[in-house]
Amino acid sequence: MEMRTVFQLIVSGLTIGCVYSLVGLAFALLIRATGILNFAQGEFVMLGAFIGLTILTYLHLPYLVAFLVAIVVTGAFGILMERVILGPMLRKRTPPTNLFISTLGLSTILQTAAIIIWGADPKPYPPIASEEPLILAGLLVRPQNLLILGLGIAVMVGLQLFLHKTMTGISWRAASLDPDTAALYGVSRKKNVALTFALSSALGGAGGVLIAPLFFATFSLGGAVQIKSFCAATMGAFSTVGTMVGGLVLGVVETLAAGLVSSDYKNVILYGILLSILLFFFRPKAPEGRTAAEAPKAASGSGILLPGGKWRSRLKIGLIGIGLVAWIGFPLTANSYLLHTINLALIYAVAVLGLQLIFGYTGMLSLGHAAFFGIGAYTSTLLVTKLGLSFWLAMPLGALTAGIAGRLVAPILRLSGIYLVVGTVALNEIVFLLMINLKALTNGAYGIYSIPGPKIGPLTIDDELSYYFLISTVLGVAYFVLGRLTKSRFGRALVAVRENELCSVVSGVNALSYKMKAFSIGAACGGLAGALYAPFVSYISPEAFKLTVSVSMVTMAVIGGLGNLAGGLVGALAIILAPEYLRFMAGYRMIVYGAVLVLAMMFFPGGIADLVRKPISLLAVRIGALGRRKAELEARQ
Repeated sequence: MEMRTVFQLIVSGLTIGCVYSLVGLAFALLIRATGILNFAQGEFVMLGAFIGLTILTYLHLPYLVAFLVAIVVTGAFGILMERVILGPMLRKRTPPTNLFISTLGLSTILQTAAIIIWGADPKPYPPIASEEPLILAGLLVRPQNLLILGLGIAVMVGLQLFLHKTMTGISWRAASLDPDTAALYGVSRKKNVALTFALSSALGGAGGVLIAPLFFATFSLGGAVQIKSFCAATMGAFSTVGTMVGGLVLGVVETLAAGLVSSDYKNVILYGILLSILLFFFRPKAPEGRTAAEAPKAASGSGILLPGGKWRSRLKIGLIGIGLVAWIGFPLTANSYLLHTINLALIYAVAVLGLQLIFGYTGMLSLGHAAFFGIGAYTSTLLVTKLGLSFWLAMPLGALTAGIAGRLVAPILRLSGIYLVVGTVALNEIVFLLMINLKALTNGAYGIYSIPGPKIGPLTIDDELSYYFLISTVLGVAYFVLGRLTKSRFGRALVAVRENELCSVVSGVNALSYKMKAFSIGAACGGLAGALYAPFVSYISPEAFKLTVSVSMVTMAVIGGLGNLAGGLVGALAIILAPEYLRFMAGYRMIVYGAVLVLAMMFFPGGIADLVRKPISLLAVRIGALGRRKAELEARQ
């Protein structure tokens, strides 16, 4: 390949990288000032793109005007989001995970609203510059690329000058470093947070107006941009200059990998380099500690409080009896569609049980769980369809393969906090891309069809009722095993690591070893769920195991209640069933669904399990009091 072509690829990479830098700066500002991982950031990219398109198409104003208006409008939306939702949650010291799920709800609302207003079809941008390429130093360069690159650099330079040359910017930097000390000097924490949301949202809007002319304005535009932008911010250690450089480097690496190696594997190379950088340069020097004054990592709780003595055993027997009756009676009264939906929720519940061990008990936020879900599904499917093995052998082998894969990638657990999140995101993306590109094994994006169901002798499990009892039985066994595990010394060590890793190490707990074991067991549960999922739907493709599925699994765990295995089951049922029961609202159902997510995190941070735990525990206390009262009366007689 000629050097001229390489230089042209670099120019194209700098153009795209400029957008990654802008959106990455939005992540960096928010994380430095508030600690929030804003999953709705991509929707501000989308919103900026559509606002710019509307101004260009309907008002016929110049591109520069559209660019400035999009920045102002998205910035205003960011302030509104902070004032109404995220600001009050921050002041209540809501755990970071709950804030993350709230931004997921906001993302759902904004994306659905965009579909309602602008439609689901991609919309091309009108030309923003001359179509005739320019010749600069012997290189053919499109004026559009130069305009985008120039505006992006101008915004980044402006932000840098604002943060370093104005009193407001200097105050923001001081508050992001030490908010308590800055408050003593009169810096308003509330105003600082509002400014952060305004800047981050405006940067997202600017990125949307810049990248849409290169592709299309579509409701999914932000999702494609925000992952790489988040990686750019991570590479830059969430500093402003570092993020700017990280985004530009990321764009150049992406285009060079596509042009010099393979467009199919460009993102695999990109995320592989990112993981290498994280493991070499961002490993913590010491275990992570936490002061008592800091917000908890997650709103989690213990099990339901039961009365002691014979009342405890009676209540347990009663609950078990009610559960058995419901388990057997429900499928006999449910229609086929409801039973299918419940079966799907129970499959996800098996995966979420593993995620509860990783995240709920150990405190490791993993956005890569769908990767192990997919590994289990593809492994069991290939063993059945290619090697002719029985499902009953392929299912545990799928779980084992996922567990081994979890152990092989466990070195990423040396990372912590936001860097671990980025590492698991990269891991999920690599596995997803390999599923697409290893066509000889996976059939690529077309997936594998006609996966046979399990057989018991001459009988084939191929109806909803049979699958219900199979899936629920596997779920029950997994729940029992993990329940025993979490109540053991092993489980107590995991909780100690979650609450304060530094203190646990000082107390003699090998934190890394316990984290690796928990991660491997959790990955095996994900693989087990995948092995059930494949024959149940009889078709698998990489789309079923992408990053958004991992995010949904985390949502299930948080909504159900972290650190509570029953919460995993309840959360899976809630997240799968809620959209189905909102179908009567047609196109508006996902807006309501997103609003429910936000409200749940605002008012019930401990999840549904915590909501149920309180009245049941209160009832148990009352029953225990009555039991003691009765015993006292009998003793007097």
